Amino acid sequence: MINQGRLQELQKLLEQEKEELLAVVERLTGPGGLETPADEADRELSAYDNHPADYGSQMYERSKDLGLLQAARKQLAEVAEAQEAIRKGSYGICQSCGQPIPEERLLALPRTVLCVQCKKERETEEQTARPVEEEALRRPPEAGLRGRLDYAFDRDAAWEEVAEFGTSSSRQGIPSQIQNNIGRE
Repeated sequence: MINQGRLQELQKLLEQEKEELLAVVERLTGPGGLETPADEADRELSAYDNHPADYGSQMYERSKDLGLLQAARKQLAEVAEAQEAIRKGSYGICQSCGQPIPEERLLALPRTVLCVQCKKERETEEQTARPVEEEALRRPPEAGLRGRLDYAFDRDAAWEEVAEFGTSSSRQGIPSQIQNNIGRE
C-alpha cells in the first residue's frame, strides 16, 4: 500500500502531466490548428502556383499532428483513469491481476494502472490484433477457382484462367468457349 505522503506526490505528478497534455491539445487544436479546415489553415490566397510536393508536405505535417493529438488524448484518458483510481482507493493496484504496482513504476509513469507484466501482455495482444478490414480484403471462394481452397495460382493454373479470355492465337475479346462454338453453327 502506498503511504499518504507518496500518494500526494503522485497526485501532483498526475495533475502536472494533465496540465501539460491539455496545453499540447490546445496548441494542436487552437486557431489555425487541426480544428480549422485544411483549406482555411493554408495561408495562400490561391493554390494555382503550389507544387504537388508542397501539398504532400502539408498533408504529412497535418497527419503527424493528428497522431500527436490522438496520443495526447489517450494519455489524458489514462491520467483521468489513474485519478479516478486514487479517488476510489484502488490506485497502485493492477486493474488486471490485482497485484500491487511497484512504487518505482508509479513514480516513473504515474498514470499507469497496470503492472509491468499485464501491460506487456496487453501490448502483445494489441500488436497481434489485425484490422477488421483485412477480413473483407481476403479473396472469397468462387466457383471459377475449380474448388481450390488455397486461392494461390501456380503458373499453369494462372495460364488456364487467363487463356479462357483469349490468347495471341485466338480472336481477341471473345472468350474461348464462344470461339469454340463459332465454327459449329
